[in-house]
Amino acid sequence: MKWSQLLNDTRRKESGVTRHRSSDIRTAFENDYQRIIMSASFRRLQDKTQIFPLEKSDFIRTRLTHSIEVATIAKSMGNMAAHHILENGLDPDFTAEHQANIPEILACAGLLHDMGNPPFGHFGEESIREWFKENLSVVCYKDQPLATILNQQMQEDFYHFEGNAQVLRVVSKLHYLFDEFGLNLTTATLNSVIKYPVSSLEISKKQVKSKKLGYFYADKAIFDEVTALTGADNNRHPLTYLLEVADDIAYLNADLEDGVKKGIVSIGQILRGFEEFPDHNKVTAAVYSELKKKNDRYMGQEESFIAQQWLASNVRGQLINRALEVFYQHYPEIMAGSFDHSLLDISEAAQLVQILQSLSAKYIYVNSGVVESEIAGHRIITALLDDYIPAVLYFDSPYPEKMTAKNKRLISLISDNYIGCYRKNAAEQDETMKLYLRLLLVTDFISGMTDSFARDLYHRLNGI
Repeated sequence: MKWSQLLNDTRRKESGVTRHRSSDIRTAFENDYQRIIMSASFRRLQDKTQIFPLEKSDFIRTRLTHSIEVATIAKSMGNMAAHHILENGLDPDFTAEHQANIPEILACAGLLHDMGNPPFGHFGEESIREWFKENLSVVCYKDQPLATILNQQMQEDFYHFEGNAQVLRVVSKLHYLFDEFGLNLTTATLNSVIKYPVSSLEISKKQVKSKKLGYFYADKAIFDEVTALTGADNNRHPLTYLLEVADDIAYLNADLEDGVKKGIVSIGQILRGFEEFPDHNKVTAAVYSELKKKNDRYMGQEESFIAQQWLASNVRGQLINRALEVFYQHYPEIMAGSFDHSLLDISEAAQLVQILQSLSAKYIYVNSGVVESEIAGHRIITALLDDYIPAVLYFDSPYPEKMTAKNKRLISLISDNYIGCYRKNAAEQDETMKLYLRLLLVTDFISGMTDSFARDLYHRLNGI
């Protein structure tokens, strides 16, 4: 892979007028950033759960604040990595222009990376997957179970529904800026958010790049077009490794910080979590020592202040720097597409990551508020799927007489954007493909909901 192609700034729909307008001095990637920030899809993230249920406290993260933090960390890492590549001659084809563009692309990718997630956190994704596993062989179309009508990849798309794959749909199809090309972002930006460049038939836990679904059957043409233009093909885009680290760092820090702020976990419990972990390496020992010092120095201060100081000045820096060391060490394999690890997993900070994850698992993710929100979210999403999947079965089908009055009314509540996207992509398709696209219409509709909208719609539909 070559940076001159990886950083391709072309768009799927090009306009000579806008692309070469002399009065616009923005780069294509700065233009991407503006399109994302000003999009309704991005704004909706402010009403989507990160970990803790949405509440009045301005301190606790939402998907929006998390995405801004990821974008900030990713941009910083991009600056550092690009400077190192150029200054140390890691790549003879790497230029100053590449150095300038990489941070801009990563900032865009950070803003985008969660835009496809359904409401109620990652449990929302799991709720969608569970519904289809339980119902695709039960719900019938023309007296045949859906599982016997859809091809294998279509079925697997729903069994392995993934918010990251949904991002590609949102920005390239569902979010109408001017037309059916969505936000019409550059191919480099689109490719950088494809964490798993595989279809649902290629998922394998044996490789990092194939752990989860990367794109839906309906979006294969877009995936092929984007990855061909960047030259990444079926490999991970090199910037995706940095985006992944930025996401991991943001949630590892934020979950613990929010937990301390809410009084769910204390500094003492964090210290004991480190002490219970045997044989600290030098990174873990340094981070643990700094927390002890800060706890002594700021005795009497709010514990959330101590946690903020420690996470910002010690933990985050260690995670960033150790991950970048691995990026530099394995740069040739990354550029060749043969590197098969998460940067943090094989870094000197791997032990630190393990401790931070164990603390969140022990104290944060089992918190009653988190669990109650997940259960409520599961019930809401399940109920919406129970209503909407039957409603779309005979919509735009050769059997309109099978549409009930209730189903027609349910369809009327779906956004015109989603209906328009469905009609555009379903035109001239066969009956099976149209059926598959109608099921995607439902997952598109639900994934685009905020927590509040999903809850309120559930209440209204159920007379609550």
